[in-house]
Amino acid sequence: MLKILVKKQLAEVFSRTLNRRRKTGKDGKARSSKGMLVVLIILTAYMAAMFTGMALILSEPLFAVGMGFVYYLLMTSASILFGTLGSVFSTFYTLYLAKDNDLLLSMPIPVRDVIASRLLSVYVIGLFYTSLIMLPTVVVGLIRGGVTVSTLLCGLILALLASLVVLGLSCLLGWVVARLSLRLKNKSWITVLLSLGFLALYYVVYFRIMNRIQDLMQNVILFGQRVKDSAYVLYRFGRIGEGDWPAALLWTLAILAVLVLIWFVMKRSFLATATASAAAGKKTAGREKAIRQGSVSAALLRREWLRFTSSANYMLNCGLGIVMLMGLGVYLAIQGKTLLQYIVFLPRGLEGSLPVLLTAACCLLAGMIDISTPSVSLEGKTIWQIQSLPVTAWQVLRAKLELHLGLSAVPLLFCAVVLMILAPATLAQKLLMLAVTMLAGVFNAALGLFLGLKMPNLDWTNEVVPIKQSVAVFISMFAGMCLGIAIGGLYLLFGYRVGPTGWLGVTALLLLAADVALFLWLRGPGVRRFEEL
Repeated sequence: MLKILVKKQLAEVFSRTLNRRRKTGKDGKARSSKGMLVVLIILTAYMAAMFTGMALILSEPLFAVGMGFVYYLLMTSASILFGTLGSVFSTFYTLYLAKDNDLLLSMPIPVRDVIASRLLSVYVIGLFYTSLIMLPTVVVGLIRGGVTVSTLLCGLILALLASLVVLGLSCLLGWVVARLSLRLKNKSWITVLLSLGFLALYYVVYFRIMNRIQDLMQNVILFGQRVKDSAYVLYRFGRIGEGDWPAALLWTLAILAVLVLIWFVMKRSFLATATASAAAGKKTAGREKAIRQGSVSAALLRREWLRFTSSANYMLNCGLGIVMLMGLGVYLAIQGKTLLQYIVFLPRGLEGSLPVLLTAACCLLAGMIDISTPSVSLEGKTIWQIQSLPVTAWQVLRAKLELHLGLSAVPLLFCAVVLMILAPATLAQKLLMLAVTMLAGVFNAALGLFLGLKMPNLDWTNEVVPIKQSVAVFISMFAGMCLGIAIGGLYLLFGYRVGPTGWLGVTALLLLAADVALFLWLRGPGVRRFEEL
């Protein structure tokens, strides 16, 4: 049975991203989509190249002074942090909130087999993230320090240990989130708040590390000696990469012992956590209240809002740009004038391009909001229910657009107004900055819904699939962010010849035309497409 469950979990992890099949047209014929494979290869290559560059930069001065263990310690710590961030919430949703938990637990299947198969998928995700850093780390370390049997094997062991540490941390944090959510009424919001707090902590630590990385390079010998004297355990952990077999054996035994302990704790608590409800056992008093009749549009919009707020995964992955836009606006409102004084990278002749570049930055962050993209796929196999109601397909699609626009409009407007105030620009340029930013927000919403209709996935068993592992979502975010990059990058290449006013004006007209074209498609072919799903 365990073999079957493992096969199912691995198929669920890989088939949705690499060999996803969907029905096309009324004939119901299925075709294979290989777009995500290309996207995954490109993204993996880009991130691997980025971390390889990071490893090359750190390794040269550290190996030159005989501090290779510091190099391995820093890079492995980065991989553990990166892997934990990438897989911690997959633990919560894959293990405790999987859609088929009730079905599997109702069958004569041992709970340990269900847990083991779930943890395997979590481990695969964590292994992917850690490998993006650890493989370049080991290769660069072998180049700098020399290739021997010990350094090669111990380097691979270090990479394996990093993935196991990520698995343990993901299980612990996922379990903590699950237990906390049972004590709170709204699980989704507390998960979002915890995630944002964790993300904020990550960036605070990251920027502090980056601020001190120069001091570390200048005082690497002193730092390495302090690690060796006051944190001997970490010193031995870094020594694994240099071929220290006793350290590799001791750390392997310690990590395996901790994982075994985590396994027994999860085995004892999984059933209660996975089947519990925050409202279970609580008595609620009924209260009489009047119900007011509302319009169809308001009811559909409320339906989309409840769907959005009921899923922490949906809010975090598709609405994070809202928080980032608000954060950027607040930061610029406080530190904007001081920050602009230090912008000295503009070449001669491009001094007046600041309004365009600030607008491009705002549009880039707006591209991270993709609420409308997975909204069609999230209807799942119950899409027939909304199609059978006495509402038109356009009313349903319009509600999905309105939710995206309603949630993104305020942070976009706030950020754009702050930039208008700060930017050294004419009144016409400031008005065009506002117009371009808002039109870009409309473009992202319409494009996301367009892609969601063109590439739906209605046969998912876990909502993570349409939200995070969808080709449509990736293309939507990639296109939205590329829009911001194009506005600024193309201006620096040749747009400066028409000036910031002319460039912003042309951009506004092009975005307006694109918005109109997308809305016409949604109103016509898009409606028919939704009716045929």
